[in-house]
Amino acid sequence: MRPLVQFLRAAALTAALLPSPALAEVAYDLRIQLIHENRLLKAEAAITYPNESTQELKELMFRLDANTQAKLQVQEVVNADGLVLPSRPYRYTYLDREIEDPLLYQVFLPTPLKPGEKIKLTFRYTISRLPQVGNNYYLIDDPHRRGLGSWYPRAIPFLDGQWKPERMVNGNYTVSAKVSENQFIITPIAPVSISSADRNYRYSAERIPGLDLVITPNFLLRSAEVDDLQLRYYYPGDMQKWSPEVIESATNILQFYKQRYGVLPAKRLTIVAVENAAYPVLASHQLIILPNRFSQSKNEYLNHQRLTELLAYGIAQQYWGQRVMEEGIYPPWVTQGLALYLTHSYLQRRRQPFELGDAFTERYLLAARQGWSTALNTPRLLLERQPYDHFAALAQGKGYTVFRLLDTLLGRQALEKAEKSLQRAHLQRPITAAAVQKEMELVSGKELDWFFQQWVRDGAVLDYGIQSLAVNKTAKGFQATVGLQRLGEAIMPVTVALVLRNGETVFKLWDGAQTSDRLVIDVPADVKEVKLDPAKASPDIDRTNNFFSNGN
Repeated sequence: MRPLVQFLRAAALTAALLPSPALAEVAYDLRIQLIHENRLLKAEAAITYPNESTQELKELMFRLDANTQAKLQVQEVVNADGLVLPSRPYRYTYLDREIEDPLLYQVFLPTPLKPGEKIKLTFRYTISRLPQVGNNYYLIDDPHRRGLGSWYPRAIPFLDGQWKPERMVNGNYTVSAKVSENQFIITPIAPVSISSADRNYRYSAERIPGLDLVITPNFLLRSAEVDDLQLRYYYPGDMQKWSPEVIESATNILQFYKQRYGVLPAKRLTIVAVENAAYPVLASHQLIILPNRFSQSKNEYLNHQRLTELLAYGIAQQYWGQRVMEEGIYPPWVTQGLALYLTHSYLQRRRQPFELGDAFTERYLLAARQGWSTALNTPRLLLERQPYDHFAALAQGKGYTVFRLLDTLLGRQALEKAEKSLQRAHLQRPITAAAVQKEMELVSGKELDWFFQQWVRDGAVLDYGIQSLAVNKTAKGFQATVGLQRLGEAIMPVTVALVLRNGETVFKLWDGAQTSDRLVIDVPADVKEVKLDPAKASPDIDRTNNFFSNGN
């Protein structure tokens, strides 16, 4: 096989240029046993893989996402005849050195798998150093690897002559899980969590993007019906006082989103409370992991605000990320950005600030200030080898920023119209940046290639500054001359605010196209100070030069 970088770049290019055909489901038969005292998962995965390509396959590729948070080790891989097959982590050569990739795994077949044929392989493996929160384990089949990632070898499809390591393919699942005597299992695929006397749990589901299990000793349950959606909330005893608030807030959010899109996100939604976690909120298929980050203040009103924004963001991802998916080649900025923008819309309706969205925006600005590439068409598997949190900075931070900029540029009504159309057109289909651009141009009647070139395909940054201010008295009042600079590559209109000594404020829009420009503005009174982008609506990476005081 080719070196990793070439392999990934070719896969990314192919994904961008070619349509995505429908795939037959991979079948997973999973058997696991949790050894709680050792934080160890002993497992066996029987995987039936269909060759949907037009080529014979001499090998198969699998993802070992659990290696981002734990250690997944394959003991052996056998075929249906019991033959142990040669297998190993994927190896590539870089700077004359052979390197093993812990996230990709190769299995070499004794005879090529012909187009249209299937093969059944059984992996025997363990996962050690399982992440846990208290005594709870979260086996979340998370394509963004914010949690454990897939906790089993996940098959990689071979399409259009390329392996697609970031392509999520629906699967048919059966699972048998055994846990210790003081634990039980929650899963969003089951209508209820059934407590088994022998602590053996069995579940099955078809045509789902992944399988999530929460293993816990001490959760309580509160449930409700929201139209035809079954809502379940699992929580530890010390969070019981918040359970009515969670149900009420989730109900209000679901009703708002249904009014916007015409449908609820699923027939079932499970929310699981976590005492603490490294991520603000994690959304998977019909599942939301909700960390207790909303009750850290003595200000109860502030705590309610925090709870609302976490729930709103988690539920928004059931629409953008689950109902509408995104090819995993690049950071999922479209679905994350639209989920955050939808959350922003809900909170605006409640006249509530969106502190989480502001925090993500700052993560993007920090990455830009530190010189990291912020182009959104960089393959994820390359970004994962960089020493910064690209998901928070690009998928969340810059994705949210792009849609906030489109809101300013096109108007909220046009953006909401495009958003609704994209939700309908891409139901259970991957969405692309090209589709977003086309829809935005259609609803607005504007050519937007310049916008998507600098904010999506390039890593351009925005940095404006005030260079000078001169104020002269005239026969009719005063005339202010404001010297402005464009220090970054990105170009966006920006508001200039002149604060007058009589208390008035005069606003002027600057197109920001020139590297150096002067605005001459007639004002009725002397100018006290000038502010650039006073509402902080633009993603300016350096705001220290956005203020100029007239000391005279």
